[in-house]
Amino acid sequence: MQQLAILRPLETSLRELAQQPNANVTLGPVRSDFRARVARSAFLLDFGLTSRIQLTGRLPYEHTISEIVFDANPRGYASHAANVGPNPALVVTSTAVAQNRKVVDSLLQAANELSGRLEACTTNAGDPVCTDRARVEALVQDARAFARGLAETYGVGADTARGSLFVPTVGSTLQSAIASRVASINASFKTFIPALSVWDTPFPAQVPVTAEQTQELLGDQLSIAPIAVVERSHIGDVEIGAKLLVIDTYGSLRQARASSGGGLRLAVGGLLRLGTAQVDRPDDLADIGTGDGQTDIEVSGIADVVLTRRFWASAVARYGRQLEDEKILRIPDVPRNPFIAAFREQEVGRDLGDYVELEATPRFVYNDYLSISAQWTYRRKAEDTYTGTFTVEDPDGESVTLDARVLGVGTEQTEQRVGGGLSFSTLRAFDRGRARLPIEVHFLHTQVLSGSGYVPKRFASQLQVRYYTRVFGAPLR
Repeated sequence: MQQLAILRPLETSLRELAQQPNANVTLGPVRSDFRARVARSAFLLDFGLTSRIQLTGRLPYEHTISEIVFDANPRGYASHAANVGPNPALVVTSTAVAQNRKVVDSLLQAANELSGRLEACTTNAGDPVCTDRARVEALVQDARAFARGLAETYGVGADTARGSLFVPTVGSTLQSAIASRVASINASFKTFIPALSVWDTPFPAQVPVTAEQTQELLGDQLSIAPIAVVERSHIGDVEIGAKLLVIDTYGSLRQARASSGGGLRLAVGGLLRLGTAQVDRPDDLADIGTGDGQTDIEVSGIADVVLTRRFWASAVARYGRQLEDEKILRIPDVPRNPFIAAFREQEVGRDLGDYVELEATPRFVYNDYLSISAQWTYRRKAEDTYTGTFTVEDPDGESVTLDARVLGVGTEQTEQRVGGGLSFSTLRAFDRGRARLPIEVHFLHTQVLSGSGYVPKRFASQLQVRYYTRVFGAPLR
C-alpha cells in the first residue's frame, strides 16, 4: 500500500513528529488474485475474388468476466507489517480523543508556563529559566510545534484538528519514537517545572486496516469503483483485409490436398483492424475491455510447405503498426501504480507499441479426415507511448503537474506460446464424392510458456468451424 499517494502527507508529518526523516508509512501488504475469462465468438468471411486474390473479414463478439479477490493484511504476514492503521479518534471513541487532547494540552500548558516566566524575567531575574533563556525558548517553540502536529495527526475532536485517517499502530517503530519524544520533552520541562507529572502518549491505531476498510478508502478518497466481479459483452475490434497468392506449385486446391510430394504455397496479406471495441474503464481495477479500441494496420506473410503426403507445415510472420489515438486515463506519478485518484483523469495521446509475431504450425495428417498439429508463437510488442502534460489541483487545492509519459514505462512485452490442436476435415472426401458438405472443424489449445513485461499466464481454447461454398459459377465440386 506504499503506492497510495494519499499517505504521503501523513508520512511527512509522522517523519517530523518521530524525528525520523527516512521513515516510510504503510497500511500493510495486500494480496490480490486476479482471474479473467474471455469468451470470444467471431464470424469470419473469406471471399475469393480471383484464383489469387482473397478478401477477408472478421466480426468478433466478446463476453468478459473478471474478478479480483482482494485482501489487506492477510493471515500469514507479520502483524507488524503495517505501521499505520485506522485512527481511533475518528470513530466514536471518547478514550482516544480525550487521551490525545490531554497530551496536547499538557504540552501547551507547560510551554505557556515557561513562556510566562520568561516574560517575568525583568522582575524575577533569579528564575532558572532566565539564566538559560535560549534553551527555554527553543523548548517552548519545539513543544508548541509538536503539540500542533499531534493535534493535526491524531486528532483532538475539534473541527480544525479532527486528525488523519490513519495513525501509527500500537507497538510500531513510529509510535515508539513519538512516545519517546513525548517523554523526552516532558523530562526537559521537568528541569524547570519539577512538579510536572509524567504525560501519556497519543492514542495509536489498535489494528491494521481490513479489506473492507481499504475498499472504502479507495472509493472515498480515489473514486475507484468497488473491487468486485465485472462482466461485459460487446463487439471487439472488427478486421477487414485481403490476401494475395504469390507462389503456388499445386495449381488447385484439389491437387494440394491430394499431393504426395513436396510443394509450396506463399501468400502475402494485409488488414485494417478498426477500433470498434469497448475499452476498460479508468476507474475500475478489474475491468477488461473487449479490445484495444484503436485502429491498427497489419501486414503478413503466409507459407504452406508440404513435405510428404502426411507431413506439412505452415509459417506466418506478422507486423502490426498501431495508430495513434486519444484515450481518457488516470495518470500516476510513478509507473504501474493502480491506485490513482480521480483528479488525475485526463484525455491523453496514446500510441500502443508496434508488434511482430512469428508462428510455426507443423501438422501430421492421419487420414483423409483427421490431422493433428502443434503450434509455437513468438510475439514482441514495443513500448507504448503516451503524450500530454497537465497542471491540475489536488483535493487540497495544491497544484500538481501530470506527465502522461509515465503510463508507457515498462510496457514493452515479449511472449512465447505453445499449443496443439486436432482437425476434422471433409474436403478430400468431398472432392472424391464421399462427403456431402465441405467443412473443417479445428480445435486448438494454447498457453503462455514464457514472457516479459508483465505478460499474464494465459490459456486459450479455440474451436473453429469453416464451411466452403461457391457463390457464383459452377458448384464447388
